[in-house]
Amino acid sequence: MTLPTADDAQLRTSDTEQEMWNLVEGGDPAEARRAYPSGWLWLTGEKSVRSLLAALLDADTDARYGVDDLASRADLDEPAVEAAIDALISLGVLIADEGAYRINDCAIVYHAVTELSAAVETTGAPDDESGFEYLARLESVRLMLDALLEVDPDQSLEQEDIHRLSGVSRKRVWHHVEKLVDLGVVEESGDEYVVSGATPVIRWVQSLDAAVVGATLAPSHP
Repeated sequence: MTLPTADDAQLRTSDTEQEMWNLVEGGDPAEARRAYPSGWLWLTGEKSVRSLLAALLDADTDARYGVDDLASRADLDEPAVEAAIDALISLGVLIADEGAYRINDCAIVYHAVTELSAAVETTGAPDDESGFEYLARLESVRLMLDALLEVDPDQSLEQEDIHRLSGVSRKRVWHHVEKLVDLGVVEESGDEYVVSGATPVIRWVQSLDAAVVGATLAPSHP
C-alpha cells in the first residue's frame, strides 16, 4: 500500500521495529518514528488523509460521492483529495463505484476511527471539529501517543521520559501532555504520568493502529 506519508518511510511491524529502535539510539527519536511509522502515525501523518477521514465520519454511508463532493466536505483542493482517496481506498475505507466513491462502513479502519472519534468527543473535544481531528491534528500529540502505545500499562513516566521516547521537545511535552491527561491516556501521579491501559481513547488508538497495519498487509479489501 502507498500512503502520502510513506514516500520515505517503511511501516513499523514486528519485522522492522528493531530498525526503528536502532535509529532511536543513534539519533532523533521523532525522525526514527517518522521513518518507521506505526499504523497510527502512518494514517494520521498526512493532513489531507486526516481531513478526509474526519469529513467521512458524518457522511451518508449509502451515498456516492464525486471528487468535488469529497473536496468540498473536507475543505481540500482536488489534487489533495485525490491523493487522500487513493490512501483510503488502499485501507478499504473508500470503494470506487462507477466514477464515484462510497464509504465501506464494514472496513475495520473506518470503524476504529469512528469509535476513536466518539471516545475523544466524550471528553469534551471542541464542537467545531471531530474527536479524531482534535486528537490527531498536532504532530507532537501524534508522536507522544505513538510512544505511549509501546509503554506497559500502569508504567510511570516523567516528562523527560516522554521527551526521550517520542522525540517531542521538552517544551512541547510540557505544553501538550495535559491534553493526554484530559483524554485519559495518562493519569497524573505527582510529577509523573501513569499510562492508562484500559481507557477508551487509548484502546481505540491501539485498535486503529492494528487495523491500519492489518489493512496495509492485507492483499485486498471487500
